[in-house]
Amino acid sequence: MSQIGDPFLGRLAHLFKPVDGWGEFRKGARPAAVVFVLYRHKAEGHWMVPFVRRRGDLRDHPGQVALPGGGVHPGESAWQAAEREVFEEIGVPLGRLVPLGAGDMIYAAVTNFSVVPFVAYLPDPVESFVHDPSELEGILAITLDRLLDDSAWLVSDDPWRFRYLAHEESRVWGLTERIVYGLAPKLRQGLASDQTSDQPAAAE
Repeated sequence: MSQIGDPFLGRLAHLFKPVDGWGEFRKGARPAAVVFVLYRHKAEGHWMVPFVRRRGDLRDHPGQVALPGGGVHPGESAWQAAEREVFEEIGVPLGRLVPLGAGDMIYAAVTNFSVVPFVAYLPDPVESFVHDPSELEGILAITLDRLLDDSAWLVSDDPWRFRYLAHEESRVWGLTERIVYGLAPKLRQGLASDQTSDQPAAAE
């Protein structure tokens, strides 16, 4: 954790579960791990999070916007799988991510995936990510502020009721929406101290 200099990141490391102590995958399900990667926009300084847009011809979650991640191979820890998938999908070299912690496991009944979401920090400014064209159509980055803004998330009733975030020509919904929704309270809690410290002191 020596690379964590930002107080916000330090708070997240205390709020989330340890990377090696988050729990267990659901029995009988396919184990998977994803990463909610935080990095600073090089020019504007905003906190950003990269998402991937999956190809429409894939078997699992075709065409959906997702956090980088995938299945856990035999002999891998969940974090090792997550880090490998981030390298394979968006080109972040192994060892570059600083793990901050893990959220609650989420089960996707349709695909029988048991997914652990990790939160990690990418310390070096990113010019551009490189996506894997065999699995992905592209990469999109969304500001953390927008992801945590409840008013930005809309509700659709067609063909069923679900919550989504529209971004460019894509939607964040389904399993990814559930993951972001689950991580959001601790992310907001981590940011709250920064916002409080920015308020002017009350007059005596």
